[in-house]
Amino acid sequence: MKSAVDQLSSMLFTTVILAILMLWFTWGILLAESDVLRQGFWAMNSSLAPAWFSQPGRIPSVLKFWFAGLCLIMAVLGINLVFCSWTKILRIIRSRQAVSKIIMLIIHMVFGLVALGHFGSFVLGYRYEQVKLREAQSFPLPKGFGVTVTEIHFEDDLSSLRQRPRDRAPGTFHPEANFCEVAMTKDGTEVARGRAYFLKPFTSEGIQVTLKRFTPPKGMKSRKVRSGKPGVRLIITHNPLKTMVFVLFPVMISGIALYTVMTWRMRPNDKSN
Repeated sequence: MKSAVDQLSSMLFTTVILAILMLWFTWGILLAESDVLRQGFWAMNSSLAPAWFSQPGRIPSVLKFWFAGLCLIMAVLGINLVFCSWTKILRIIRSRQAVSKIIMLIIHMVFGLVALGHFGSFVLGYRYEQVKLREAQSFPLPKGFGVTVTEIHFEDDLSSLRQRPRDRAPGTFHPEANFCEVAMTKDGTEVARGRAYFLKPFTSEGIQVTLKRFTPPKGMKSRKVRSGKPGVRLIITHNPLKTMVFVLFPVMISGIALYTVMTWRMRPNDKSN
């Protein structure tokens, strides 16, 4: 039993699993470059994991296999993390000078929580990627919530909305000046109101509303049209573990930096002895 624990907590086992993980990610990148599978990755990015397996034919089987393999590798890495942390706890109990080891143990545990948080973001909450709305239109959400677009403010030339972002001339679009105002409702009663900009979403009640793009005014057929109200395309998400991940991630980075500084200072003393 002790031998099995030592093997599962060894650095060699960790290195092997991380190497496999890197190869698995490399395979995923190659799959994403395929014209045949690119749409499948887009569908995976537009919804949570339960929807991937509940809608036959929407996600190619090879992508489901890739994701299942990724989960398996991460589970094995989690087992390694648990055993590695356990052996460090035993060493800390037996050691008198264990400050650096305690910090490394905390880093291990925080990393595990961050990984669980990322995994939870694939299966918990909800994500609606293609929400197309115009002024005064609403989108219903679970648990009685809803999002209503109360105002769309667009200052640039409407004809630019018929162009792809990469085809627009520099200076024709000003993301900091264009926004949509949204109201969050609960059982028909407004509970919050705010603006959603590009790269600056509106968040309330744990629900995030991200402005993805503006859409041309309804009935717009000519590139010369310069009047009318555009629509918006929103991404609406609810991730109950997002706050935990955002809080723990800098804690993990700070712990790694502190451990590096402490061990760096310890090396000269070790050599002098």
